[in-house]
Amino acid sequence: MKTAFISRSYEHREHYDAAIAHVVAGLRCMNMEGVDFVRWYSFAEGQAREMMATTLESIQQADALIAEVSEKVIGVGIEIGYAAALGKPIIYLRKSDAPFSTTVGGLATIAIVYDNPQDLEDKLIDALHSLDKETK
Repeated sequence: MKTAFISRSYEHREHYDAAIAHVVAGLRCMNMEGVDFVRWYSFAEGQAREMMATTLESIQQADALIAEVSEKVIGVGIEIGYAAALGKPIIYLRKSDAPFSTTVGGLATIAIVYDNPQDLEDKLIDALHSLDKETK
């Protein structure tokens, strides 16, 4: 089964839980697993190196990276840059009222601007179909 690393803000996680639940549902429709790092792992303040080692390993093992960037977060930017350096497809997500990120937009394979969680899921499924055709 293919996997997608889901990169998102830890600080704003509750605000985007519904959207990420729809991302995971969309991935399942495509027979993919979403690695929601923010929800799967928990690290204490003194475990920064372990957290980053686990993050980088998870990105290496993933087939793609999906980044929710409606909130600008340094850690998400680092994860996107790492995935880009590895040549991973990057799907850039942002709410329609969030500002465009030129940095992420410049690295993204696909950009999705969404109005609500269901809109996001529908657009993600279409994007994954498109990405699947490109990689065959």
